[in-house]
Amino acid sequence: MKIPIARQLISVQARLALLFSAIFLCLNFTSVSPNRISTTPPASLKLPYAEAGLTKRQAAAHLLDRFAFGARPNDIDKVVEMGLENWLMAQLNNAEPSPKLNEKLAAFKTLTMPASEIAALYPNPGILLAQAYKDGVISKSDTAGANRAELRRKVLEYYKKEGVRPQRELIQELLSQKLLRAIYSENQLAEVLTDFWFNHFNVSITKNQAKGFVLSYERDAIRPNVFGKFREMLGATAKHPAMLLYLDNAQSSAPEGAQTTMTQMLNRYRKNPIAARRIDDAIAKNDAMNKEMQNEMPELLKQFIPKKGINENYARELMELHTLGVDGGYAQKDVVEVARALTGWTVFPRGKRAEKLRERLERGKAVGFIQEGEFLFRADAHDAGEKTILGVTFPAGGGKEEGEKVLDMLAAHRSTATFISTKLAKRFVSDAPPKSLIEKLSRTFLETNGDLKAMMIALAESPEFWSKDARRVKIKSPFELTVSALRAVDADVSNSRQVSRWIEKQGQPLYAYQAPTGYPDRAEAWINTGSLLNRMNFGLNLALGRIKGVKLDLSALNKNREPESAEDALKTYAALLMPERDLSETRRLLTPVIRDPQFAEKISKAIPPTPQPKKPAMQPLDGLPFDEALIREFLADDDSTDEPTQAMTSKEAELANIVGTILGSPEFQRR
Repeated sequence: MKIPIARQLISVQARLALLFSAIFLCLNFTSVSPNRISTTPPASLKLPYAEAGLTKRQAAAHLLDRFAFGARPNDIDKVVEMGLENWLMAQLNNAEPSPKLNEKLAAFKTLTMPASEIAALYPNPGILLAQAYKDGVISKSDTAGANRAELRRKVLEYYKKEGVRPQRELIQELLSQKLLRAIYSENQLAEVLTDFWFNHFNVSITKNQAKGFVLSYERDAIRPNVFGKFREMLGATAKHPAMLLYLDNAQSSAPEGAQTTMTQMLNRYRKNPIAARRIDDAIAKNDAMNKEMQNEMPELLKQFIPKKGINENYARELMELHTLGVDGGYAQKDVVEVARALTGWTVFPRGKRAEKLRERLERGKAVGFIQEGEFLFRADAHDAGEKTILGVTFPAGGGKEEGEKVLDMLAAHRSTATFISTKLAKRFVSDAPPKSLIEKLSRTFLETNGDLKAMMIALAESPEFWSKDARRVKIKSPFELTVSALRAVDADVSNSRQVSRWIEKQGQPLYAYQAPTGYPDRAEAWINTGSLLNRMNFGLNLALGRIKGVKLDLSALNKNREPESAEDALKTYAALLMPERDLSETRRLLTPVIRDPQFAEKISKAIPPTPQPKKPAMQPLDGLPFDEALIREFLADDDSTDEPTQAMTSKEAELANIVGTILGSPEFQRR
C-alpha cells in the first residue's frame, strides 16, 4: 500500500523512537529538570545624564532612542513625569500592561501553540506539494499549464483535506507579531533586547527544516531570557529545534565504530541475562527497520535521518558567534571536540509512537536518553570517547552532561564576557564603543555570572552611554527606521504585510538573514545611495497614506493646528518627530527640498531596482515535475500592492510631503 509522503515523515520519525521504547521498557529511570535563576534589579538607579550636560527631557529622548524603538507623541512627557530611573526600572521589570498590543495579537493563534503543534500544522510546502502529486491531486499537465489559479485551488483544497495550513500563514504571523510588539508594546526595552538577542543567536526562515520552528524559537528561547542569565539563553537556544536544524546539529552523530553512551551503558546492563536478551532483540529490530526505511523512503525525506558522522557547524558558530568570538582563544581542534561533545543533541520525533515514547520519557531516563520538551539527547548517537576542550579533559563514558559542561565553560569564559560586552556596547552606544565601557560591562558579566539585567543597568549608569560622542551616532537599521517612524506619527497598523515589504525593500527581510552572523550592526551596512532613496521613499509613502493597512492623522500630531507656511510646518513637525534635538542644520538642508513640488516624484523615479534578497533554498523534490518557481508562486499571497494616495486637499498633500521628507531625512536615520 502506498504511504503518503507527509505520513512517511511521521512514520520515519516514529520508527526512530521504537528502539528507545524497547530499551526503556526494560529499565527504570529518573528525570532531571533544569533550575532557573531569577534576577532582581537594585532598589535604585543612578543615571548620570546631568553630568553629561543633558536636561531631563533630553535624557528621556536619548533613553527612548536607545532603550525603545523611538518616542511616540507624549512619551518624553511620560518618562519625565515617571522619573527616568523609575521608567528604566519598569522596563527592566518587563511587566507594563500593553492593552493595545494584546488586542492586536489576540487573533494570532500560533503565539500560544506548542512548537511541535506549529510544525505539524504548517508543514514544509515542498513535502506537501510532493504529497499532492503522489496522491494524484495535481499532475504534470497542471504544473506545466498556464492555469496556475486552478493549481492553487487544488493544492489549497488538499491542504484542507490533510488538516494543515500553508506555511506562509505562519510566516506572516511571525513577521506581524514582531512588528506589532515593536510598535505597541509598553515594555520597549524587552522588545529591543529580543531583537538584539535573536540577531545574536540568529536562525533563518531561509532554512526550510528550521522554518516552522522560528516563531517558537524567539518566543521560548529568546524572549523569556533577555533579562536573565546568559547561560540560560545559551542553553535554551542550543536545545531548540530551530537552532538544532538551522546549524545541522540534529544530524550530528558519533562516527561509525565509535563507542556511544548507549553502547557503554548497555554493556553494563548485559550482566543481567534477561535484560541482555531484550536489548539484543531491540537492536536487531532497529537494524532491520533502518534497512527498510532506506529502501522505501524518497530522497526528500532522508535529510531527517541522523547520519553517521560529526557535523561541526553548530560547534563552530557556538564558539565564534555565540560566545568566545573569532579571537577568543580556541583552535580548530576545540571545534571538533565541542562537536563531539554535542553529538546526539537532536529534535524529539513526532507521530503517535513518539507520543507514547514521550509518556515513558516523562517518568525518567535510561541508558542516557534524555528528553526535554522538543529536545532529545540520543545516547545511541553520542560519541562517548575521551575529549579535551579548551585544555579541560572530559573522561570517556559521558552523555548529555558533556554538552552542558561545554555550555557552562563557554558562558563563564572571559573571552565571552568581552565579546558579549562589545556587541552590547555597539548596539546601545556606538559602532566604535570606548574600551573603558567594554571593560566595565565585561567585569559586570563576570561578577554576576552573566546577568543580562545587571549588564543593562551597568550600561545605563555608565558615563559613556550619556556622553556627547554617544548621542545620535547610531544609524537605524531598516527595521528600526520603519518602527520608529510608525511610532513617531502614532500610526494605527491594522495589517502589517506592506510594512514588512517596505522593510525588505530597504534591505532587511525579517528573519531571513541566511548567515548565522545575523544582520550587521554598523552604519555602512545600511547606508548607500539605493538604500537612502528607499528610506526617503518609505517616509513619503507613509506620510501620504499609501501603505496598505496603515492609517495616520498628521494634523492630530499638532493638535489640529494648521501651520502658517511650509517653513512653519517643517519647523513644527521636525520638532514633533525628532524631539529634544538641535534641528537648525536639518531645517536648513530640508527647506529647499520642501519647496520643490516634484520632490516625491523625483525620489520615486531615482530609486534603482531593489536587489531581491536570495530566496530560501528549496529541498530537491525527488524527481517531481515542478520546480522552485512553482512553489514560490504557490507560497505568494495576493496582498502585494500599496494603497493609492488618499484623497487630500492641497494643504494636506503639502503637509504629507513635508512630514515624509522629515522621516526620510539624514537626521531621522539617527538614534
